[in-house]
Amino acid sequence: MEGSLFADEHDFEREYLDDARRYYANIVGKYGCQAQALLKKAATLDIATICPLHGPVWRKDLGWFIDKYQKWSGYIPESDDILVVYCSLYGHTASAAQAAAAQLAAKSGRHVAVYDASETDCSFLISEVWRCAKIVLFCPTYNMGIYPKMETFLNDMLALNVQNRTFAVAENGTWCPAAGKLIRAKLAGLKNCTVLEDGLTIHSALSAKDADALNAFTDAIVKA
Repeated sequence: MEGSLFADEHDFEREYLDDARRYYANIVGKYGCQAQALLKKAATLDIATICPLHGPVWRKDLGWFIDKYQKWSGYIPESDDILVVYCSLYGHTASAAQAAAAQLAAKSGRHVAVYDASETDCSFLISEVWRCAKIVLFCPTYNMGIYPKMETFLNDMLALNVQNRTFAVAENGTWCPAAGKLIRAKLAGLKNCTVLEDGLTIHSALSAKDADALNAFTDAIVKA
């Protein structure tokens, strides 16, 4: 496309898809039932053009486009990719999350997306939740609670009615790890979601003595 900021039409479609998913997940995500009802009505029509309120007009590949909304509104993951989201106080939890992500990529052969919840806007994280089938959370214990940025992320997932995902939880705490139990309690409020029993607890920095536990943790995620 002459004068476009994108290298080709496929780049444009990918960029637009990312924006559309982010918009849907964060604005419409809670209302999947209503969106599904509208899509059922639309299926009876001979649609030639889609004119979104926020975005370009679509005149081709409409089935591909509508299929995306079918998945999003049905809370169906777009891929089997794995999402790793972490918070870290001193870098130790970040290192553990990166180590787990490397194992997950090697064992599963899937793309593993890794985000620091303290550095990434929650709207991007929610968009990735809509894309990925498995979500792995790494969180330090903070004042005997959940680190605030992670709690914001969890609250958004609850508010937006996230469904049909598999979660794994890892906690960090030098003296008295508590984040894992609290995160599991939050995740229990999600519909049709699985929280793996095999969690991971580390005390401060990941060390050689944690190797077996980390390996078992990533094995459970891949097999889920």
